[in-house]
Amino acid sequence: MMCRKVLPCVRIWSDKCSSKYGRRRPFILAGSLMISVAVTIIGFSADIGYLLGDADEDHKNFKGT
Repeated sequence: MMCRKVLPCVRIWSDKCSSKYGRRRPFILAGSLMISVAVTIIGFSADIGYLLGDADEDHKNFKGT
């Protein structure tokens, strides 16, 4: 659902971009960096939850691989 709102805005911004690296490359780089950070956060979500105060009795003890 967010793609319907975000992608048209990114397309407009990239069409107006006058970077020395081109119109699309800065947006591809920024998007790939944001996705890398998001995937890393998802991977460490159990640890982050524990650090933020998630107690053991609040969830089932599932050990993923």
